[in-house]
Amino acid sequence: MNPETLAIGRDLAVILLIVEAAILALPLLIIPFLILRYLPRVKAPIKPNLRKVRQRTVQVERVTKVVMGMAVQPFLWTAAMTAALRRGLEHILGRR
Repeated sequence: MNPETLAIGRDLAVILLIVEAAILALPLLIIPFLILRYLPRVKAPIKPNLRKVRQRTVQVERVTKVVMGMAVQPFLWTAAMTAALRRGLEHILGRR
């Protein structure tokens, strides 16, 4: 191969790489633009639903706290009474 053919092939390869880079970069430039453009249209219908979801999660959190308090309370009372009796007996028997 002569140097002129190599130079033409190199130039064509560089041009092809530039075109490929432009094609691959195009979605990275267009997608953020479209997201910013259409975000207000999507945001408006979602806001009331987000409020409902937040209210529901707060309600579930309250109910969970009450139910867990009722479920755990007997165990806490038992543990506290056991610890109190143990400390009282140790104090009465003189073991510290």
